[in-house]
Amino acid sequence: MAATPPIRRAIGVIRVSRVGDRDGKRGRGRQRRAEAVDRLVSPIDQRQRIEAACEMKGLALVGWETELNVTAGAPLAKRPGLLRAIEQVEAGKADVIAVAYFDRAFRRLRVQGEVIERVEEAGGKVLTADMGEVGEDTAAKWMESTVHGMFAEYTRRKGRETSMAGQRLAFEEGRAPVILIPGLMRDQAGKPVIDHSKAEAVREACRMRADSETIAAVREHLRDNGIERSYHGVQSLLESRQLYGEVVFGDQRMSVPALIDRALWEQVQKVRVPRGRRPASDRLLARLGVLVCGTCGARMVVASSNNGQYPMYRCPPVGDCPRRVSISAELVEEIVIDIAKKLLADSSVSVSAGEEERAALARRDRAQHDLDAAIRAFSGVGDEPAAKERLDELRAARDAAQAECDQLAAVQQVALTLTFADWDELTRDEQREVISAVIERVTVAPGRGASRVTVVGALTLPPEPQR
Repeated sequence: MAATPPIRRAIGVIRVSRVGDRDGKRGRGRQRRAEAVDRLVSPIDQRQRIEAACEMKGLALVGWETELNVTAGAPLAKRPGLLRAIEQVEAGKADVIAVAYFDRAFRRLRVQGEVIERVEEAGGKVLTADMGEVGEDTAAKWMESTVHGMFAEYTRRKGRETSMAGQRLAFEEGRAPVILIPGLMRDQAGKPVIDHSKAEAVREACRMRADSETIAAVREHLRDNGIERSYHGVQSLLESRQLYGEVVFGDQRMSVPALIDRALWEQVQKVRVPRGRRPASDRLLARLGVLVCGTCGARMVVASSNNGQYPMYRCPPVGDCPRRVSISAELVEEIVIDIAKKLLADSSVSVSAGEEERAALARRDRAQHDLDAAIRAFSGVGDEPAAKERLDELRAARDAAQAECDQLAAVQQVALTLTFADWDELTRDEQREVISAVIERVTVAPGRGASRVTVVGALTLPPEPQR
């Protein structure tokens, strides 16, 4: 009887270049169209497309990486979610990196080539829901992925050139090439003028903040006056130099109508409302940073429901997460403790950790070799921007590889010094140290029950016994 082939494991990567107010009420013209496009590729939409593609391909989704406010044109060192997904494949914890759209993943041909090369060298694949599998293992795949990658980068570069030219022209003509704050609007010629229907509400908001009112109170005041802003949107508004009549674009400055004077603006910048001393939570996963929201990737915080009767963890309430998640504290802690115990109880943990550490050392040595070679190659080019950018990327890759080596060394030490029986004898702080060492990340997806919890261990779990 033929053996059943193993199910390939996939890591889903979700990227949104800009996260802001998604209700469509703010902005007009080009800004509103951009927001409409961004809603079409929201985290929820991308997640659904990735799930459908993986189901069609027979892939098991074992984790998610979310990149919010990250551009697809950034170098790999500045793509934390994509980089972690690659490292999962290289560590043998996943076989496929799945994304919803090709241009959600790649708008920089150099990064595209580096990702595909590393994933294929590790025996993995890159899957996009709109184009299928992309790769370089055949001439046809290489040509197809390269052509799409070139077009994506060309679109990004051309858009940036057009935008910069338009912005400079607008600046020279006295039309601020920026999104205006509430209280300002554009006249028929496109020049900034005061919007008297909102200006006084914004002035009062500044006075409230100068009198040490909280951001929440200022936000409520603005909402009562028809100005909807997120928590962070209110912070940005209060920090804007447009309030006192200044717009900065590159090395140029221009004036717009001022809503308040410079002295009041500076007074607002100095306000720090004391929160008071927060009591330290005794929950196991409090402040560890390993527990994250499966929708937006934010670190979950300790909370409770029914007047403190039911402890829970939830996505922090101050962000702009489109679908916040929460979970029973006891349930998720039980899951994490069970996996931590399995890691500590397994006699092969130290061996697998040693193998991972040797692989990490090899990656670090390769990164150092690439950096040394680039330094020699660029020794005569001085401050050439392309050379400097490439060296920065290589240094970041080397530093990331060294950090991985340091973490694995610490993890192996924990695995060698603790056993299954030790867990219940540890103090809460010691248990937290163990969790930090052996658990890399715990992702909670929207929904109900334990099945929505995905735990990524810093070590490899032993296989489940056959039943």
